[in-house]
Amino acid sequence: MLYNVGISSVFAGVGAIINKKDNEKVGKVFAKGFWQGAIGGALIYGSKNLVREIYLKEKWEYSWYAKIVNSAGTSVVENASLNKNFWEQWHFNIGFNRVEFYAKEKFKIKYKIMPVSLGLTLSLAFGNKFEFKRSLQTGEFVFSTNDLINSRGITYGNVVLVDENYVNEYDLFAHEIIHIYQYYDYNPFNSALNKPLADLSEHSTFFSKLNNIMYFDLQGPLLRGLYLLEENPGGCYFDNFFESEANLFSSRILLCK
Repeated sequence: MLYNVGISSVFAGVGAIINKKDNEKVGKVFAKGFWQGAIGGALIYGSKNLVREIYLKEKWEYSWYAKIVNSAGTSVVENASLNKNFWEQWHFNIGFNRVEFYAKEKFKIKYKIMPVSLGLTLSLAFGNKFEFKRSLQTGEFVFSTNDLINSRGITYGNVVLVDENYVNEYDLFAHEIIHIYQYYDYNPFNSALNKPLADLSEHSTFFSKLNNIMYFDLQGPLLRGLYLLEENPGGCYFDNFFESEANLFSSRILLCK
């Protein structure tokens, strides 16, 4: 819990400063972002606990319960990092599809595409089987293959590729869904780009239209870099924090001694 609350608080506080108005005080803006980020982080932690219920109860519907809570948590953190009130904007992701709900002033709904996720989805669609049933049950895009080596499954961004012999394994999907949530943990990184993107939109009609239909999910390189820093060649696979967390919220049977 400390990790989820801590990282959300810090990201939200720093993001709020980056997106603060000129007449706002740094300390006050950071404090507001920090405590709102903590609330969002607590919700994210709760969503990861719900993911473990997929394995414990062997019920796919817990993926949807977790997804709703995770969406709420990441929405709160995003709002905080954008220097907004925690309730102003909500979002819900299914694969590369992002639906945004605006609650301030007049309620409205907007659909956006996450281009990095779209690219990953298209790349996995070639040569692999789309698992429609499992995707429907989990709320995540799932593909299967018979070409994986020394692995039951791999998550690319927020898209899952599994060995075709393991499409019914609850612990595997709990593990991979946590990796998807880790991808969303770093969404606040994108908030730092809010002002530059707004400036580009003001000076370019084309980019303004593009920005209106795209949510630029650019956190992947940051997460991948941190993942590689955590790698321990020759050591236990679960010495890597991100793998350890995924294991913690799934089977917990392969933890390092």
